[in-house]
Amino acid sequence: MKTISSLVRTEEKSFPEAVNAFLPRSAVVPVNQISKKKYRCVVSKGDTIEEGQVLAVPIKNTLDSVVSAINAPFPGEVSDLIQCRLPDGRLAQAVKISVKGAFSYLGKKLAPSDWQALKEDDILKQLLAKGVTNTFFKETSLVQQILSCKIKQGRYLVVRMFDEDPSRLTDAFIAKTYTQEVTEGAAIVAKAMKAQGIVFLLPKKSGITIDNELVQDFAVLPVEIDSRKYPAGFTQNIIPAVRKAVKNAHTDFFSDISTNCIFVDTETLFAVYEAVVFNKPVMERFVHVTGGCLRAAAMFRVKIGTTLQDLARQCGGFKTKPAKIIINGMINGMAVADLSTPITRRVKSLMFVPATQLCNQTFAPCIQCGKCRNVCPEQLFPDLLSYTMLYNRPIEKELAQTVALCSQCGVCNSVCPSRIPLSQIISLYKEKKDV
Repeated sequence: MKTISSLVRTEEKSFPEAVNAFLPRSAVVPVNQISKKKYRCVVSKGDTIEEGQVLAVPIKNTLDSVVSAINAPFPGEVSDLIQCRLPDGRLAQAVKISVKGAFSYLGKKLAPSDWQALKEDDILKQLLAKGVTNTFFKETSLVQQILSCKIKQGRYLVVRMFDEDPSRLTDAFIAKTYTQEVTEGAAIVAKAMKAQGIVFLLPKKSGITIDNELVQDFAVLPVEIDSRKYPAGFTQNIIPAVRKAVKNAHTDFFSDISTNCIFVDTETLFAVYEAVVFNKPVMERFVHVTGGCLRAAAMFRVKIGTTLQDLARQCGGFKTKPAKIIINGMINGMAVADLSTPITRRVKSLMFVPATQLCNQTFAPCIQCGKCRNVCPEQLFPDLLSYTMLYNRPIEKELAQTVALCSQCGVCNSVCPSRIPLSQIISLYKEKKDV
């Protein structure tokens, strides 16, 4: 396993608290936010809706498509049903809502429920109804993962308490600021999946401590990770790190940690906590907004459907015109061109980058230097994989099987002198083949 230190420097300062983003006059809420999942809109133009009301539901409710509902971020009126561009570039139907009426959650003191009295199926129904999904890497159905995991051995919940992309601070901020809520959210998921234990991946020298009383019904293994080294937060990095910790602890428990486990981030567990403890739908996200184009940076709690333009304005507007807008981190993120793109459940960060901070991105043919092979943490052959995929050449079975080992960390991209998007090409192949 190879790691790289200081590949990307994060902001030196941390945020002491999250700022509530301005309430927009209107929001654009995409109906289909999870790739390859189909939704049906259940509201019409002119409808009056309440805060948290269900706007769309999955077309099918089978194990293959158990996905959460889409909820309204605030009360109002459906002014239109439109098409919008999602952060990943897809076009999707969206509900445009104008703010109007009384709030059901915002500014209200919510009474906690006795979630320990709930049965596992009741927890799953609550997660579906309140729009909770897993944003550990790509947005996926948490309930579908739980249902699949319940029939497998090695049922552990693995909680990553830091960001897999070091240019982002969102998950680390939630872990440190809302440790109790995240821990209780982990206990809720562990109960729903009948977990054998919970692994907490803690960044070194973070000062984060887990309250064992909140997870007293489960075996708990805290594992310190050097999150300043990259890559450290992907499944392929986590499993060997946990196995090493288990070996050092001289215990057989947690020794069968594998990809059969459920891996979650802190943003997911905070949403679980609010949904099950306070019966609150997913209507907002924590979003780290930064970049050399802005006059200020901030950690926001943003209503879903708020546009990128609205968040830029709250940061004081642009000092210089952004040459690129990057969502979810400089290494693993994606670029968007439209400031009217809405915040969805999978958005954790925005970076507005000036032209002076961008390197030469001109694509050139592979020069067969071998740098991508030398730096790959999983010891793959990114150049050979991308060549066969890019030029539609036959790929040997043994080589194709190695694609599943790719964590999409993007390190190969960073060393390629030809600027070939190696990681993205392999990612597209994985999606096409469902690897």
